[in-house]
Amino acid sequence: MKKMSTADDMQDISLTIYNGGFGAVKETRNINLSGTETELIFADVAQQIETDSLLVDGVNILEFNYDYDLVDRDKLLGKYIDKEVYLKDRKIGDKKSCRLLSVEGAGRCVLEDCTTKEIYIDAQAEIILPSLPSGLIVKPALVWKISPSSAESVKVSYLSQGFNWNANYVIELLEKTLNIAGWAEIENQSGATFENAKVKLIAGDVNRISKDDYEMEDRMYVCESAAAPQAEEKTFFDYHMYTLLHPTTLKNNQTKQINILNGLDIPYKRYYQLNTRDEKVNVVIEFANSKECGLGIAMPKGKIKLYKADEADSSLEFIGEDSIGHTPKDENIKLTIGNAFDITFTCGEVDRKKMDGFEHYKY
Repeated sequence: MKKMSTADDMQDISLTIYNGGFGAVKETRNINLSGTETELIFADVAQQIETDSLLVDGVNILEFNYDYDLVDRDKLLGKYIDKEVYLKDRKIGDKKSCRLLSVEGAGRCVLEDCTTKEIYIDAQAEIILPSLPSGLIVKPALVWKISPSSAESVKVSYLSQGFNWNANYVIELLEKTLNIAGWAEIENQSGATFENAKVKLIAGDVNRISKDDYEMEDRMYVCESAAAPQAEEKTFFDYHMYTLLHPTTLKNNQTKQINILNGLDIPYKRYYQLNTRDEKVNVVIEFANSKECGLGIAMPKGKIKLYKADEADSSLEFIGEDSIGHTPKDENIKLTIGNAFDITFTCGEVDRKKMDGFEHYKY
């Protein structure tokens, strides 16, 4: 017995997305097995699935394949070499029964008329195939051979490449305080669309045997200071987890932004730091990631862009950016946003001496 399971049979879907360019897919589907041995085609899975990560609960799988030999013109024609096809004249509409002898590049075909035995080369006509050949599918799928069993539903979990998320922050500098908004930028290039999925984001460096680096595009965000964050943060194992408060749809080849952090009226200090290597004076902004100051939440690694209002027209102007690593709460965040224009310095050696086997320098 053969059955097909698609996304239309979905009961529940959830995603956990990691910083390292991969994610975990967990779904429950209706399958309604009747108790006979079944070949189940489990379609609508991520094309970048890691098949060695598959977990299945609810059925006893004897063997499974991951089939991704998708339909295209050359594959279809190749399956019908030395078999009967039909040649249809586009103007008249007549169909002739032919045997497909060969298929060359660019879809050029050689056919033999089954009645007259005439040979047609590059015929300007439409080739009609009787049916879809076995072994070809229209979308990637897991194909399971399931032992005789009765089951209404199945739970499936697997890892897939092609997911990524990154944190980006925007700061508005006021006279003595700042406002900050944090955004999770979620990217789906897994080869599948996930409708109304429950999404969790894991911040931290999870060890993988092999991993790729995914660079997120630079984007500009608006600091919506009045909006409530759309994710809930908590500690999970030795990482931090951000659970989106509402289900969301992640389409294939789509990037989505979710607000995960907001802070208002956070006190900061601005000071200058001498960079003796480049002989520049760095402008530094520093503030505490503490509850008392208006934050107190684990901040995933990401870029921070800073803006300040021009008093002449109240427009926000970009004044610099920096990046942070994974930063726990109650730690200070120090951002080097540029070099001071009107401050210069000179640096030189004023003393050098040897003492107890060490050489001492004074600048």
